[in-house]
Amino acid sequence: MTIPTMPDLETKRGPDKKVLVSPAPGGPFAIALRDLAEAVRLAPVWLHAGWIDVVWRFRRTWIGPFWHTLGLAAFVLTMGVVWSTILRQDPLQYFRYVTVSLIVWALIASFVTEGTGILVAGQSTALSMRFPFFAFAFAHVWRALLLFAHHFLLYVLVMVGTLHSPGWPSLLAIPGLLLLTANGVWMSLLSGLLCLRWRDLAPATGTAMQIALFVTPVFWPKEMLGPQLAFAAELNPLFHMVRIVREPLLGITPPLVSWVWVASTLAAGSAVTLWAYGRHRDRIPYWY
Repeated sequence: MTIPTMPDLETKRGPDKKVLVSPAPGGPFAIALRDLAEAVRLAPVWLHAGWIDVVWRFRRTWIGPFWHTLGLAAFVLTMGVVWSTILRQDPLQYFRYVTVSLIVWALIASFVTEGTGILVAGQSTALSMRFPFFAFAFAHVWRALLLFAHHFLLYVLVMVGTLHSPGWPSLLAIPGLLLLTANGVWMSLLSGLLCLRWRDLAPATGTAMQIALFVTPVFWPKEMLGPQLAFAAELNPLFHMVRIVREPLLGITPPLVSWVWVASTLAAGSAVTLWAYGRHRDRIPYWY
């Protein structure tokens, strides 16, 4: 994705003059936080870029991004019929469970799998000016949230169709989604950095997320592991990311341990990403 330029970002040079860009001063965290602040200042740029990217992706289609929603609905219908029979679950309850699980998982997976290409796609912008790479991650997360909003219509239809109201606990999905979105920024940027440096990691990341879909309680409830193996799910941070949004939308209050897990993942992941970004900031253009 190419970020549109702004007048104050354009490099001004004479016909015979060369611009020398000095290395960024400061330590890794200082460099990263400075670029982060610059990316926040450029919010109108990446908000517009994310919106236009969705528009162009589905241009000349009849229903636009709702094609994603229809595909997800077909998957939910198939998995709901098959897995509710295999797992011997109540069909209506299982349809609600798998619908919300897949909607939330699709958001998380897009942060990682599609995040692998955000820096590669922004090559023209990255090589034409000194640009904060955080803006690419912000634009990607914004685009993923736009698609999530379209998928949310499927959740509403399933809740109405199964005559289920989540009640007041559903409001907890708002802070859960905000916390998940914050994690999405570092997940997108870190996967983008790694896959820009080592291109073979992009397909490997997609495969890893497909495996994670089946080992994370998305299609099946954690209780099916039994008391002796339930701890395995509790050690999976992806499970807690799904849980803090899924359970409120189903009318259940998530336990405190899941909030702590996701907040801790945010702190640790952000620290690693900020350090890696600041440490290699001036080398990134040479990775293209």
